[in-house]
Amino acid sequence: MEQTGTNQCLVFVGSMETHVADRMEDYARQNDMNVVDTVFKDDKAIDKLTYYIEREGIICILVRSIWDISTDRETVKSIMKLASDHNISINEENKGFEPATLVWDGGAGC
Repeated sequence: MEQTGTNQCLVFVGSMETHVADRMEDYARQNDMNVVDTVFKDDKAIDKLTYYIEREGIICILVRSIWDISTDRETVKSIMKLASDHNISINEENKGFEPATLVWDGGAGC
């Protein structure tokens, strides 16, 4: 496993949204973050997110909206929980790159 980078992030965008990816990568660079990878939403996107989270080589995931990850609430909850368990924040561009929050029924300690 690579050494955890204190300023490494992952950019996650919808499929074929290169303009959004470029904008978020620029934001990351302007804030002294190194973009490890940019993941475009496709059939393997959740697997890629899981890989990077479990590897602990990043400190945050930049998304335009938390719903870009998935429109399935359970999938979003599981990714957010996994990220939280690994001390990785998911930050939404739509909210000024503040950490994403999702209110749910208190299951799984939330």
